Amino acid sequence: AGDIIPEIVEVLKELRTGKEKKWAFPTHSPLCGGDGRTERVPGEAAHRCKTRGSFKEQELKLSHFVGKSALDIDGFGKKTVSLLMEHQLISTYDDIFELTYDELMALPGFQETSAKKLLEAIDKARTVSLDRFLVGLSIDHVGEETALLLAQKFNTLSRFKNLEEEDLYSVKGIGDNVANAVERWFKEKENRAL
Repeated sequence: AGDIIPEIVEVLKELRTGKEKKWAFPTHSPLCGGDGRTERVPGEAAHRCKTRGSFKEQELKLSHFVGKSALDIDGFGKKTVSLLMEHQLISTYDDIFELTYDELMALPGFQETSAKKLLEAIDKARTVSLDRFLVGLSIDHVGEETALLLAQKFNTLSRFKNLEEEDLYSVKGIGDNVANAVERWFKEKENRAL
């Protein structure tokens, strides 16, 4: 392995000409709502849409919610999320649990078997561990590991409603960014209603 490294270094030197342009994050994205502008998240290397709540952003959130790391609903992929959103059958997480057989049967591509299987998978997802549910909510900085730490510490979703940032610091591995993001998410009126 020691003999390969000098060769790799030489190849990399040949790839660099000195004429490379510095890359800058795009200032606009067709995935963002409003005028499509993006902004850097203060204090982070991440960027986000300046106008929140675009169709595409919500589609990504809903796809994540039903995805493998969250509720893991069989047969509910990105195409199904998109189809249901385009037909205005879902726009928020709770809409998923209100879908009916007749609504699915009226959509292109759904047959009796696929509609029944999807509804069965959705029904099965009504009972999910707290950590997987937290992952699905798309809270900034809360991935699988952080969600597990939070779920082990606070046990029930209702305990999150009155959490303060200081309470979150009692969880080993939770720092300022995560504590702030979790507290902010659960304080938002729309999120509390959901």
